[in-house]
Amino acid sequence: MKPVSATALPLLAAALLCHCGAPRVPRCTHVPLASRVPAATLTRNAREAWGILAKPSRRDDWPAAQATYNANVAKLFDQLRCGPGSWESRADALGTRIARPDARQVNMEKLDALFPAASVSTYFLGTRRCSDGLGVPLVGWKQTTPVGTPRPAFELPTGLPYPATATLDFDGTMPLWHFDKRWLFNDTRVGTNHQPLAADWSAPNAFYWHMSNLDELKILNIFLPGRFSEETGLYFLQPYDPAKIPLVLVHGLASSPHAFKTIINDLAPEPWFRQHYQIWLYNYPTGNPWLLSSMRFRQQLRQACAYARTKGGDQSLKRMVIVGHSMGGLIARSSVTPPGRAFYDAYFKMPIEQLKLPEASRRVIREETLFQPLPEPQRVVFLAVPHRGSPAATFRISVLISKLIKLPKQLSVELLDTTVQTLGKVLDGSAQQPQVPTSINTLSPTDKSILALDKLPLPPAISFHSIIGDRGKGGTPASSDGIVPYWSSHVTPVASETVVPSNHQVTHCPATSEELKRILLMHLGDSRRQDTRLKTAKQEQRR
Repeated sequence: MKPVSATALPLLAAALLCHCGAPRVPRCTHVPLASRVPAATLTRNAREAWGILAKPSRRDDWPAAQATYNANVAKLFDQLRCGPGSWESRADALGTRIARPDARQVNMEKLDALFPAASVSTYFLGTRRCSDGLGVPLVGWKQTTPVGTPRPAFELPTGLPYPATATLDFDGTMPLWHFDKRWLFNDTRVGTNHQPLAADWSAPNAFYWHMSNLDELKILNIFLPGRFSEETGLYFLQPYDPAKIPLVLVHGLASSPHAFKTIINDLAPEPWFRQHYQIWLYNYPTGNPWLLSSMRFRQQLRQACAYARTKGGDQSLKRMVIVGHSMGGLIARSSVTPPGRAFYDAYFKMPIEQLKLPEASRRVIREETLFQPLPEPQRVVFLAVPHRGSPAATFRISVLISKLIKLPKQLSVELLDTTVQTLGKVLDGSAQQPQVPTSINTLSPTDKSILALDKLPLPPAISFHSIIGDRGKGGTPASSDGIVPYWSSHVTPVASETVVPSNHQVTHCPATSEELKRILLMHLGDSRRQDTRLKTAKQEQRR
């Protein structure tokens, strides 16, 4: 492995310091003082409130009964989760039982931790998103392997967070604990009534980013992309469901899937979203040229789609929505657009068969420049995307940073032999050493890949939307988000273009979340109308 340059050491040291004192999963060895109330008293109070909630005739008393029930069950849960022994033994000590795991109930044996959502800080997400209802919101945690360690395909590194809700059911002879999979179920039965379940949608999202170091690696992902190339891939936030539409989120330069934490926080409370969509996160080292990252995105998405088709039909899969922020939008746009010869001709002046290259390098050129676009996506949303590049990529500091990027060895063999060293021989015979392509210098408005992309029309079979930031430094089209000017982020034709009051980090702007909700609801309506048309067509064929 090549040594790190002295210039890059301060940046790498700053990034590595983030890993000191790694966070740990909450453990409870002693019952909190506020919850040290006799279990019999708490159980009696909760049972009385349950009885009120079971009677439609006492509907006016339900709000107070729910508050009483939740307060007492929360203290009982503290007694259930704390102390020695197993969950079952502690439940028995309280005079209760735990329901068997099933399609609705969390399997306690498969979780590494289950704790109150209220114990998780969510300050960096903005508004804490909760749903009022019965029970105690919880976070379930299943540990996975850390960043850089192999794990099953599409599984999040570090761990999997789950929103759950604890209730104590008094309909039987002995109080029965339920731990509902809140991401799947919205209510529970109390007697003959259905009561909504409480939920905290922010806590699982926040806890994942407390535990994971994906975000902390974003500096290293730029300067040493080769060291984290094993984390290039798609992550499913929940197990794949063939009935739900994939929403694929692609982050930008100097970032990670963490960039979408606010958007996920705003989407999660929406019942229509949880019922009809599933989130896939794409992670990649952002120091690589965006054309290379685009190639790998297509490879990863094809693998994910092949896996998904083994789990059921692909009707929802073929209604995929991609959301790309900044450089992630270039990756998304290029991946769904037929390239023709635009990219290839931007770099090479002779047919690919005549290039004097190893077959492996020739294959990379084909996959980068002469590829088949992805067939699944039906809609793409651009967030502050530099379609025509960013002037910031030409600033002196940007040029310096670009020179510090250490490309992976594989890239040196495959990419430099093709799109750099070959250029000097094939194009103009210049004796000057060509500049090594990186993510930063390939975002320049004069870069060949940017100029080629700008020549390609948006495919009409796909619906496109733009959300553009404006710092208030001038009206459109003279506006800018501070990194990408409007003239670069504006592209046509699109189904909608929305300018939001934000800097380049539009993913953190509330107006962005609201516009994305509108787009996803519209997409859902279009999908339903398409279902109706297909159903009608099949019925007519049978006649």
